[in-house]
Amino acid sequence: MTSGEWRSGHHTVGGSRRYWREWQPAGDRTLPVLALHGSLTQSGMWKAPAEAAGAIHMLCPDQRGFGLSDDAGDDACAAFAADALSLAAEKLPGRFVVMGHSFACAIALEVARQASGRIAGIVLVDPVVRVPGAPAPAPSKPMTPPPESFATLEEAERHFRDTEEGLWPDAALRQFVTDIMMRDGDGGPWRFPYTAARLRRLRGFTASAESDFDLFAKAKAVTGPVLTFRGGMSKRFPAAAEPAFVSAFASPPEMVLCPASGHFPSTTEPGLFTAALARFLAPLR
Repeated sequence: MTSGEWRSGHHTVGGSRRYWREWQPAGDRTLPVLALHGSLTQSGMWKAPAEAAGAIHMLCPDQRGFGLSDDAGDDACAAFAADALSLAAEKLPGRFVVMGHSFACAIALEVARQASGRIAGIVLVDPVVRVPGAPAPAPSKPMTPPPESFATLEEAERHFRDTEEGLWPDAALRQFVTDIMMRDGDGGPWRFPYTAARLRRLRGFTASAESDFDLFAKAKAVTGPVLTFRGGMSKRFPAAAEPAFVSAFASPPEMVLCPASGHFPSTTEPGLFTAALARFLAPLR
């Protein structure tokens, strides 16, 4: 593993602050990666993958309303993309690769659309893809909302193991929860890196008629190389949705199946993830 260091700071966009963390390896030899987290996490989700990959420079922001970043109130995909590009303009002066997880896959594609001349490649980690033509899920009884916080790290780990599919190695799960959960002081409870109201608002917008998160529409505008990871046990990107997803691109993306993973293959199968990412990045310039 290549040694390196983490740096962090804040970037101001439109009068509100965005937190970022940056993995700077001692000997990076590839283009940098702008890594965008999904709606259940924050930039800490990339800590273990970045360190495992070693020689890959990663810039990882907390997106608006998540982690240590201010909530700017606008949930449009274009607004998230503008945040990412503003940070990249300051921190990544040359060409770079954009990577998104979950709902942020649409943001990554929007970043590539807005700044095609600067984007050398796109990485999509278990995007949320419905099977075309499948009926909408039947209404169900309201689920009991998760607790606002957890008294111990073990309770937080049980929550993720119980609510997320895939095989979670104990050490990987412990590291993941430690890296994404927030805590006020060393003895305080562990809490999610977002408020329940913030998550409801985002999901309400993405499901609305005003949403600009259409993954298939954005895929049609992509011309550069694309690497996509799909969790073999993922409910958000089932195998039946893959053919339509692949055909949405002008050039078929490279697909990597992570058979033991659910929605978080970068965490549950880090060796497979980092090896495929390194191979994808190697020829890009």
